[in-house]
Amino acid sequence: MIPVSMPAMLLGYMIYLFSEVFLWLLIACLLALLVPRCRRYMLARRWRFGMLVVLLAAGSGLYVQFTYEQWQDWRAHNPRLEHEEVLGDLVLPAGTQVHLRNLEPFNDLSGDPVPYGMQSLEQADFERTPGHILGMPVRRLELAQGHGFATVETLSAQDLAGWKCEPGEVEFGFPFGAHFTFSEWKMRRCTLAPGTQLGGIVWPGPVRVFANTTSWQARSEESPVRVLGIELRSLTMILDRPYGEGRSWGGYSNQPFAFGPVHYPADIQVSHYQGQMLFSLPPDAHAQDRRTGTPIEGGQTVVQSMQGEVLGIHSNRSMGVYFPDEIIVR
Repeated sequence: MIPVSMPAMLLGYMIYLFSEVFLWLLIACLLALLVPRCRRYMLARRWRFGMLVVLLAAGSGLYVQFTYEQWQDWRAHNPRLEHEEVLGDLVLPAGTQVHLRNLEPFNDLSGDPVPYGMQSLEQADFERTPGHILGMPVRRLELAQGHGFATVETLSAQDLAGWKCEPGEVEFGFPFGAHFTFSEWKMRRCTLAPGTQLGGIVWPGPVRVFANTTSWQARSEESPVRVLGIELRSLTMILDRPYGEGRSWGGYSNQPFAFGPVHYPADIQVSHYQGQMLFSLPPDAHAQDRRTGTPIEGGQTVVQSMQGEVLGIHSNRSMGVYFPDEIIVR
């Protein structure tokens, strides 16, 4: 590593800061010339103010140079293509605005060469001509090559991996080095239309679906979903396949409700797992068993059948977590 001298760094920062102050003072002096009274005062002392303007201009030169170099560097990293570029399966039409991560070749810490130039593409905005990826017209592409995923903004609804995805952001995953090989891309995330039915539940708002290792996760966070008469927010469901039966689901109650003989408060975790309903109370809340009128203390999970029969009451700790591991939002 290159040694860093803190005093030299501090000195450079102070010079840069004073250079910026000098530039603003220079601009203030020039603007003052537009005011008649100030202009007469300054012209009466022209040599004095002339020297001040020269000194301010010289002092602000470093800031102007630094800003200009930054602008030039930004232009180099964000060119607009003058002609079509082809990168593997990716075709970038002329007029596409791109962002490149690296401009010059170099090696990483392992000694391996790092992609540069167009091979280090991180973003493409198809402002003038839509791009086409996997046959889809797209407005924007973002590539995270080192992390193995890409996000595209589609212009129309698409059938992907068995899902009917709405126009908007779609995320794909790919193996290392396959960022320009579309046959290696696998859909990881998209948004379904409001009113979609999954696992026997109609989801009134947009539904985001995510690929897990062996299953899919559907999630709704924008609109409450009513299930078994319970209004839930942040509903999450695990499915074995697109539009298949829900393996498990869970969310948070928006309002107090009754299920079978038990009355529950709002803001508790409600989940469905292996054909049973689980109602998990936080430590500071309690439910009421209406059969006996006795309270059910917080920190416990009430297990009930789908018909409402109370099957047992267990501590949250003994249950491990409120939701099964697979249902926890990543």
